[in-house]
Order: sequence, then structure tokens, then C-alpha cells
Amino acid sequence: MAKRIEAPRIKQGEQGYPILVVLVVLFGLAALIWLGVEVYSQYIASGG
Repeated sequence: MAKRIEAPRIKQGEQGYPILVVLVVLFGLAALIWLGVEVYSQYIASGG
């Protein structure tokens, strides 16, 4: 006879960070890096 496992124990993704939070945080970091590159490129273009 097969061993019965309760449904909450077999669900994946219950532990750790929700993927939406990870994606939002990574998108925010990418936006900050992009902003920094844009500011730096403007600084270089102006002869700074």
C-alpha cells in the first residue's frame, strides 16, 4: 500500500520567498543599476 502524504506537505513553494517578491526586488535592482549607468554616461558625455 502506498504511503499517504498530507497535501500541505507535498505542495511546492511553501517555503522561502514568493517568486513575485523576488522578481520585484530584482527588477528594482536592475532599475537602480540602469539609472546609475545613465547618470554616469551623461557625466562622461559632458566632459566630466
